[in-house]
This record gives sequence, structure tokens and C-alpha cells, in this order.
Amino acid sequence: MLKKINERKQHLYILTFLLGLFLGISRPFLASTDEPAHKYLDYFHQVYQIIKTDYVDRPANKELFYGAIKGTINSLDDPYSRFLDENDFSQLQEETSGKFVGVGIEITIKDGEVVVISPIEDTPAMKAGIKAGDTITRVDNTSLKNKGIADIVKLIKGLPHTKVKLHVRREGFDKLLEFEIERLPIKIETLNYAIMKQHKIGYLKLKVFNSSTQREVEKALNYFNKQNIQKLIIDLRWNPGGLLDKSIQVSDMFLEKGKVIVSTKGREGTGNIIEFKSQNDSLYKGKLMVLVNEGSASASEIFSGAIKDNKRGKLVGQKTFGKGLVQKVFSLDKNIGISLTIARYYTPLGESIHGKGILPDHIVPMKKISDEDKDNIALIYKKKLPELFTKTHKKYNDENVKQFMEFLKKRNLEISNESASIIFRSEVYRYSKRPLYDLKFDNQLKRSVDIINEV
Repeated sequence: MLKKINERKQHLYILTFLLGLFLGISRPFLASTDEPAHKYLDYFHQVYQIIKTDYVDRPANKELFYGAIKGTINSLDDPYSRFLDENDFSQLQEETSGKFVGVGIEITIKDGEVVVISPIEDTPAMKAGIKAGDTITRVDNTSLKNKGIADIVKLIKGLPHTKVKLHVRREGFDKLLEFEIERLPIKIETLNYAIMKQHKIGYLKLKVFNSSTQREVEKALNYFNKQNIQKLIIDLRWNPGGLLDKSIQVSDMFLEKGKVIVSTKGREGTGNIIEFKSQNDSLYKGKLMVLVNEGSASASEIFSGAIKDNKRGKLVGQKTFGKGLVQKVFSLDKNIGISLTIARYYTPLGESIHGKGILPDHIVPMKKISDEDKDNIALIYKKKLPELFTKTHKKYNDENVKQFMEFLKKRNLEISNESASIIFRSEVYRYSKRPLYDLKFDNQLKRSVDIINEV
């Protein structure tokens, strides 16, 4: 009898725990749903008890409940909502601080496939040649079919200085591309800036919106103001986003007080609508251009939308990624939590850009490798010929480009001078510091300079 009473107490405790787990995040849950949840919680309780009493092995409570939480969140069919176990929670804190071990890519699930939102500037992934829009099909020998984001991230991450092979499908290439990338400790620089002295234009490369972004942007703008720089180009290409509040704070530095930056809307019918407006007079008042591309996402799009809709500056480049959802992290304990999509965001003119992106005022495609060269280029990378050539030719110049073309020709892999220049230049900068800007090769930046000088 005592055993049965104890079992009942345990069952009651479990049911109470589940009610707290599923309802504690949002107290009005039962009141707001059309169908009471009690019946389904009872189903879960019955399944739990059957497993505990009849399953062939003795599963740990922790694994059962973690699995239940993951299953609940996976049923939302939202790649941005996920359960954060002890390891995931710790990694999230590292990533938002700008320090972690990995290859440096932001990924998502799109139409059931793993798509690269953006490689982060100056990380192993970008140096290896990973591009926004690439579809990762396998990690080493593991297929990514039907795997969730958390599992995929764990496959890609690993110990420092170990290597991981990504198998990539890229638009325009018939065959899969393979990239072997070394995992490294990564510290993301928030931004870099300089003055293009020949044009008297400020250039600000903003790589991510993290905890230090507001402070660093303010420092850069004060420098430009002191130098009396009246024209500024902000480069958000390959910026995968980051923290919503930092994007709002940076937008505030360019807009007049009272201008709408972004609005967020929660579940329909809840009235959960928040409008964010600039709280201060603009810190920088000069002319402004913003460079964007398909790797500009999330917080980058909030900033871009605020600048475009308020007619504060012009956008140049290509359509942005189109991530218009807001996530919030809820702590379930000090070491675990969930990241949950709680709202959609809208630009100042009321546009939801999720799945659509933002179209620039001036569409300028990035220089692309010619279709005639693509097959040979796939073989060039597969045979690691750029890596082999740069072991003895470490400097980018016209003579070395010419020798690189001869090197390829001897292997029956001829490509155009322009393609050879792009490949060799990219390979050289895998091992040396890339210049902050390069007007010779960067046609989008060059066009931005022309436009801002015309305004």
C-alpha cells in the first residue's frame, strides 16, 4: 500500500511538473486555446508511466523529459525555435559574446534543406569559399536529411584545429562542391572602419550585431565626425544579424528623434504590438549608403529597412536574405532554456520581409564567375590546386595571376583571366590579412562610391 501511495505521489508530481513546464511560460495558455490541454497531458503521463514500468531498459528521467521538450518544439515546424540543453545554452552565450569554436557560418532550415544564411567575415568558412545561399547536404559522411538545427550545429562544431568536410550544392554548379575546413577558436570583430582618402568617404564594415556593437559604432561615428567626413558607406554584406536591441540602437544613431525603426507583432489577437522609435537626435548627419546582399539577414535587415523606409539613405547591392522573425530565450533553469519565435517584425512602412527580403534602391549584382568556367573551377577546387599553387606564390599580383593560369593550363583546366584572378586572390587572403576594401574587385562598393558622389 505504501508503495502505491508513493507511486501516486510521484505521478502527481510528474503531472504537476509537466503542467508547469508547458504552462509556466505562458499562463493564459489554457484560457486562450480552443481545446483543453489536460487530455493530452494525461496521454503523455500514461506514456511516461508505461515506459518507466515496461520498457526493456531503464531510461533516465532527464533524457525522457528533454526528448519531450524537443518534440514539442519540433512540432512547431519552426527552424528558429529550439530547446537549449546545457551544451547549447552555453554555446549560445558564447556566440552572442562573439567568441566560440567553429567554422563561422550562420545556417537555417529552408524547405527541408540546410541553407547557409551567411559565412561570417574573416572566419574559416568564408576563407574556404562558403557562400550565402549554399545548401549543405552532408557533414563529413553524415547526411543532413531530417536533422534539426541543433544536431547539425553539433556535427559542424568540434575540437579546435580538427577538420570538417562540408558537401555543398551551389546554384549554377552541376556537381557537389567539397570544402574541408579547420575548426578554430573564433573571435568575431564587430566592425572595422577607415576613410577612403581619395574620395573623402567613410567606410564602415559592420560584421555582426552583438553585445559590443553599439559602443563600437558610436566610436566609429565620432571618429568620422571629428574628421569632418560628410559621406559614409556602411557595409552589411554577409552580416547574419544578431541582437535585435543592438540593431535598434545603431539605427537610432542615424535617424531623427521620433522616427519609427521597426515594429514587432506577436500572436494574432493578443494585441502584442511594440513599436520602436528613435530616442535621440542622430549622431551622424552626413550622406549615407548601405551595402547589402543575400547574406544580410535579421538584425541587418532591421537596420536596412529603417534607413530605406525613412529615406535616410540608399541601399545598394542585392536583395537581402529575408529573416523577419524575432526570437526570445526563456531560461528554464540557470543552464537550460528554449529559444522561441515570439513575433514577426515589420519595417517602418509596415512591410513584413520574412521570406521576401529587402530590395535595394540600386540593384548591383556581384561579379560572378562565367558559366563557361564553372565545371573546370569545380575540379580546380576538388583537386585543391589553388592551395597547392599558393604554397610557392604567396603574393597577389598580375605576374602571379599569369603563372596561376599557366599552372592550370598544364593540367587541362583553363579558365579566364578574371576567374583566375578571383580564385587566386581569395586563396591568398586565406593566409594573409584581407584589405578592408578593394575598389578594383568590389564592383558593388565601387558603384556605391559613384552613387554617393552623385547625390
